[in-house]
Amino acid sequence: MSAGSVRHPVTLVRVLVIEDHPVVREGLAGLLEREGGCAIAGRAGSAREARTLAPACAPDIILLDLMLEHEDGLTLIGELATLAPAARVLVFSLQPEEIYAERCLRAGAHGYVSKQEPLPVLYGAIRTVAAGGIHVSPRVTATTLANLRGNAASQATSEAALTDRELHVYRLTGLALSTRDIAEKLGISVKTVEAHRENIKTKLGVDTHAALVARAAQWVQAAGRR
Repeated sequence: MSAGSVRHPVTLVRVLVIEDHPVVREGLAGLLEREGGCAIAGRAGSAREARTLAPACAPDIILLDLMLEHEDGLTLIGELATLAPAARVLVFSLQPEEIYAERCLRAGAHGYVSKQEPLPVLYGAIRTVAAGGIHVSPRVTATTLANLRGNAASQATSEAALTDRELHVYRLTGLALSTRDIAEKLGISVKTVEAHRENIKTKLGVDTHAALVARAAQWVQAAGRR
């Protein structure tokens, strides 16, 4: 370094990693520190831990796995926005982006990255969101524009037609939770769960409860393989 020159410290993006699989959580945190230009502000393995850490560790970015056991990640996004208003939420998930990305943005997230993407895409998304931008894939952008133009015919009998709450009931159904367990998990009545399921069957063109359970289980398994 020549005389008179000044080396300015590199500002690292402070990231709170919320991921319920310990190996994935620790591996991801290590990669972000070594390659992603990030400093790990905290690690959370559950929604409960996230609610405690988010306001305490002052992150720039909250990197959120959307599915934390049976928690509703869409609801958690809104909670995190209240608990840590200075932080920006970036969802990093295996769930199908064509169904969840737009929902996450509506819930208050600032970006969505599929876990199928190469790591440089995640690093770039973190920088974009930290700088005040929004990150989604080109495919999601195209889908959103098509929806804005009213081109929803292809979604008429797909999971994309479900409301956020219906999608949550559908996912829990696919995870083999009973009607009573779903009601307790969501804090609603058994009758309300049954009403949601009837609406889901209508939207998906499914006639029986058994067919609904089978389709939901297949959908959950396919999402887990992504």
